[in-house]
Amino acid sequence: MKKRTRRILIAALAAVFAVSLGVVAYQQLQYGKNDRAIDDARRLAGVPAVGKPVSRRPQSAPADTDEPPVEEPDPWADIDLEALREVNEDVAGWVAIPGTDISYPLIRPQDNETYLTRSWDKTPTSAGSIFLDYRVAWEPRGFNTIIYGHNMRNRTMFGSLRNYRRDGYWEQCPEICLIDDEGVHYYDIFAAWEPRVTDPPFSPEITTEKGRQSFIDTALRRSVIHTGVEPTIGSEILTLSTCTGVGHATRWVIQAALRTEA
Repeated sequence: MKKRTRRILIAALAAVFAVSLGVVAYQQLQYGKNDRAIDDARRLAGVPAVGKPVSRRPQSAPADTDEPPVEEPDPWADIDLEALREVNEDVAGWVAIPGTDISYPLIRPQDNETYLTRSWDKTPTSAGSIFLDYRVAWEPRGFNTIIYGHNMRNRTMFGSLRNYRRDGYWEQCPEICLIDDEGVHYYDIFAAWEPRVTDPPFSPEITTEKGRQSFIDTALRRSVIHTGVEPTIGSEILTLSTCTGVGHATRWVIQAALRTEA
């Protein structure tokens, strides 16, 4: 009886091990498939290399001269969105966080489900796409533009947004770059926190001054980072949202306000 029990136990463990290997193999296959799709998008659009601190943050002029600082051409300005739309007409723009690996086509869908399991080129993938909440206005944008992306274990898509929990990470990557048909737009990050899915960050239409001020105050109060950026009720805000990996009641969000010219 003991030998028979041992054999059954060994067989069960072997089955569990085989299933686990299968799951890992499937995940790796999906990661590779998604990486190839994104590489194709970056090649077609001609985007700058990811992970490099390409930035347009204002620079101070040298102290010993009255000459304004010389600005180099913006490398994000030449992204070819039309080349992407030849593959998928739902491409609205491109979103990136300079200094990180976040650099993806931005999809404007008809619902909030389709692109959870479709790549930017509409092929099936568990990594999904980076996409707008279908309820938000796009051109012109409203007060709060919500963008979704999966929290992938290999840190692709919006997986690396979790890094904003770390001390000092915000200082290295303090802005979000959004490219659309009107040009390149920079947003300064002001909050990183974990709201409930019923909280204001997931409301695309907040029209009252009181509601907008409450939205801003709550984000600043609950944020785990303190950047010194304080939006106003007239600001244009981006909310980047991803799963926490622990249940479905909350999301991890990074919020940023459109930088205005001085």
